[in-house]
Amino acid sequence: MLSLRTHPRTGMVHIMDFLGGKKEVDAERGILEIKSTMNAITLRIRQLETRISQKHNAAKKAIKQGNRSLAKSHLGVAVDLEKRLGRYQQQFQTLQSALMSIEESTDQTDVLKTLRIANRALNQARENLSPAEIQEEMDRLSDSLERISISSELLSEDLVGTGTSVSEKKEIEKRLSEMEAEVLMEKQSTVPSVEQQHIAARRKKEAASDRVEELLLELEEEARMEKERSS
Repeated sequence: MLSLRTHPRTGMVHIMDFLGGKKEVDAERGILEIKSTMNAITLRIRQLETRISQKHNAAKKAIKQGNRSLAKSHLGVAVDLEKRLGRYQQQFQTLQSALMSIEESTDQTDVLKTLRIANRALNQARENLSPAEIQEEMDRLSDSLERISISSELLSEDLVGTGTSVSEKKEIEKRLSEMEAEVLMEKQSTVPSVEQQHIAARRKKEAASDRVEELLLELEEEARMEKERSS
């Protein structure tokens, strides 16, 4: 019976066992490990996409309410989330390529190279998906929300933070301007023009005048009929 040594953290078969002829077992475990990690990364990507969408909607709402500082804060968070999303997507593509290589490879050397790439990608992905990092991120978010709620004066400050690069600040300002223009166009498309308001008022006045004429005719007809009955 074969005795395989596994990595204490990743659970993958030790590479020396692989070189000893246990390629099939090692490949199968590698495929399962990669698929499991890909599923976890997919879930994380969906969560980030949802958060990014929520931040964009919140920024647009803030602009409609005239709160530009709050909108800028939401967009700053969205930009940071998008950078993280890009990293997860890149890791997913790396694992996907490694998985395809393992499944399609029939050569022992190619499988070995693929497993090495997959192992590095798995270690990186596991670090990014560690509970400690997730908790740290949640704590950081809670602290930010608490600071914002302490005083409304914080809304007039630069909530993006000193750690934001110049290019990121320009990107946030660009998105903010584009969103403001979008909201303005929406308002212009829903608010009637002065000419349209005059036309509506004139039609309303004409409708009221026609109703008055109609009532007068009805009264005249009633008076004529009453006069005929009395004569």
